[in-house]
Amino acid sequence: MFSKILRPLTDLVRHILSKPDERGDLTSDLFRLKIRGRVKQLIKDNNGFLLDIGCGEGLLFETISTKGNMIRCVGIDTEHEMLEIANERFQGMKPHSLNFLKAHAQNLPFLDKSIDIAICINTFYNFHTKDDVVEVLEEMERVCKRDGFIIFDVRNKINPLVYLSFKFVWLYDTQVTLNAYSLSELTTVLTSRGMVIKETVPIGFPITMFAPIILVKAGYQ
Repeated sequence: MFSKILRPLTDLVRHILSKPDERGDLTSDLFRLKIRGRVKQLIKDNNGFLLDIGCGEGLLFETISTKGNMIRCVGIDTEHEMLEIANERFQGMKPHSLNFLKAHAQNLPFLDKSIDIAICINTFYNFHTKDDVVEVLEEMERVCKRDGFIIFDVRNKINPLVYLSFKFVWLYDTQVTLNAYSLSELTTVLTSRGMVIKETVPIGFPITMFAPIILVKAGYQ
């Protein structure tokens, strides 16, 4: 009963808080837009091979693409419908600079140390278990070049709004799984494999520890 009332309301809020040209896309809203904008800043002036894990409709590529950008981009997702939308969105781009593939994040179809920038945003909180997230982080570290870096975001369970909205998601949406984590839960996966945390960016609140979303950039020494 609650979901029948609250689900349309949450959909309306997301619609209002999305960019006009992104309304209707499942992966659009104000927070996701901010995350994509900060990712663009974090990869500024970097070239090479960029991998977007859980690319959805390709909104990250739309955000970071600029004239003269030399980054080669590959997006992967498990949803065929999303990949079709992404391909249609970028139909006019050169095929060698942008590709979309159907693949699982826990088993990336790339060689060890072959990716310059591996990104996974707006995705981990939808995974069913922490073990799934750990597997993806380990795969991101595996494919990341020694002089490259990875970027991901944490929906912070220390933030009370995140904690409560995820815990009681069944009240407003019975079709999704939402999981939040502490920053250390996910960063230790990488530091234990030799990476260091280069930067953390709070989103939604200025103090990192209590921010609802924390963007993380990790690499090697």
